[in-house]
Amino acid sequence: MTSGRKQLWHWLGSAAFAMLVFVRITRELIEGDVSAIDRAIIAAVPRIRAPWLTVAAVDVTALGSITLVTFFTAFVLVLLLLVRDRLGALQLAAASIGAAILTVVIKNSIERVRPDEVPRLIAVSGFSYPSGHSVSSSAVYLTIAIVAGRYVSHKWARAAIFATVLLILPMVAASRVYLGVHYATDAISGLSLGAAWALLLGGLFAQARPQSAA
Repeated sequence: MTSGRKQLWHWLGSAAFAMLVFVRITRELIEGDVSAIDRAIIAAVPRIRAPWLTVAAVDVTALGSITLVTFFTAFVLVLLLLVRDRLGALQLAAASIGAAILTVVIKNSIERVRPDEVPRLIAVSGFSYPSGHSVSSSAVYLTIAIVAGRYVSHKWARAAIFATVLLILPMVAASRVYLGVHYATDAISGLSLGAAWALLLGGLFAQARPQSAA
């Protein structure tokens, strides 16, 4: 097996694992097996709320908002076009647009109502599953890390980029639960779905590049 084909299987295997997590949660949600866990977690949220933590949660959750995700996407797209990395720009655009489409389609298919067990600390609308903030932040920020990693030669610098993203993503997901606008499974499934999409694109676009660049 060539190194390029082996690399593709690594990408696809990782994407498949993330997708299996999403599918498993979705199946158990439809069968009603996660309701008790979700309600127990959301019911515990008021006990840990504090003014300073609420301010932090509002700031962190903004990282997954349409406004900031679109801003970061547009900013990195401009940089990629300036360095003539059209494949990288297309990969990022596909990650962002695909995440938005997946979120809308699945939300409207599942139609899960948002939590009402605790007061919501921010105003929201629409269905709950999966968390759109989690899907978009996972897909877009992970894709940015994948694309940026190609421009960093030092392995520790690449590790720092991915470590930063992997720190931000669960914080965004947790903030949605803390603010009372999503159940835990909404957030976890969103991260898994976004990661699956980003990893799938990572593998496909790596194959589209010359072997040395990929």
